[in-house]
Amino acid sequence: IDVQLSDQPDSTHWKLAKNGVFTVKSFYMDLINSGPISRSLHIWKIKVLLRIKIFILFVHKQVIVTKDNLIKRRWVGSSRCCFCDQDETIQHLFLECPLAKLLWRTIHIAFNIHPPVGIESLFGT
Repeated sequence: IDVQLSDQPDSTHWKLAKNGVFTVKSFYMDLINSGPISRSLHIWKIKVLLRIKIFILFVHKQVIVTKDNLIKRRWVGSSRCCFCDQDETIQHLFLECPLAKLLWRTIHIAFNIHPPVGIESLFGT
């Protein structure tokens, strides 16, 4: 909080809104754009469809509906990956599954991009 002493009557000014008035939206936007999520702001500058940007953000936040996340929500079903029969997590689906490894190997050969070691490193965080 920035406090300035003066002879004027006390007043408040919400610095997260242009008009100085508190709104839930301004507070929410500040929460979203602070911490680890702020590093993902470069996602919005990529020239792809909005739904792809949102998907990338969900992968980054690790909230994609994979089988392990479904089970946390009381889903009843197999937690196994349909490609390789290992437990399906975001890490597994995008990096550890043999199919994902094949895709990353192809990307490495074609573009000389090294495969990430984790979801965090996938986004440079």
